[in-house]
Amino acid sequence: MLRWVLLAAAAVTLASCATPYQDESLLGGADAKELRPDVYRVAFRGNGFTTKESVQVYWLNRCAELAIAKGYAGFEILSDMQFAMRRPAEEPVRTQLASAIPSLRTHIPVSADEAADFASWREQRDLISLPATPVKTAAVIFIPSGGGPPKPAIEGDVHFLPPPVKSAPPKVFNAKALLAQLEPLMKGEKCAGNICPHVHEYLLPEGKLK
Repeated sequence: MLRWVLLAAAAVTLASCATPYQDESLLGGADAKELRPDVYRVAFRGNGFTTKESVQVYWLNRCAELAIAKGYAGFEILSDMQFAMRRPAEEPVRTQLASAIPSLRTHIPVSADEAADFASWREQRDLISLPATPVKTAAVIFIPSGGGPPKPAIEGDVHFLPPPVKSAPPKVFNAKALLAQLEPLMKGEKCAGNICPHVHEYLLPEGKLK
């Protein structure tokens, strides 16, 4: 009997923890599907205790790691994305609202040319079952049945790029440079198991905070 009680307590403890940076499991995590050798659909799903900010950082980190693992220097986001981000303090973002609403969003559109390029990839035999346009989901909130807490997730298609790659956030990223920017967040102190709130400098154009 005691054994079952301990197992149940352990299960409750695990369920009440934010999703860590990991491959996908019952608690959530990262998943990647190859669409063609240099295009992947990458997702990171959190549980009800994971913040959107954590999911976002983990997704970007996974994209950068995957690019390097595949022998590329960086990646371009093909999907129509929305990132939660904090604006530089010096920008006129209606100070009163900024203090009341800590997270704003930046939008990364998909151009008609990019959509056309994606459609042309489908003509390859191995992509015949893929949709005609890039995935356009990001920071999707899944509400589990039973009224549980929302589960943030982000999913998008990325195109890996050969060197040289100059970062042009929030669309194009040099993988090594991005990993260096995210490392203090990934390895640093956590806030209730999540990535702590921070200014998302890695999503801003170079020199934006200067």
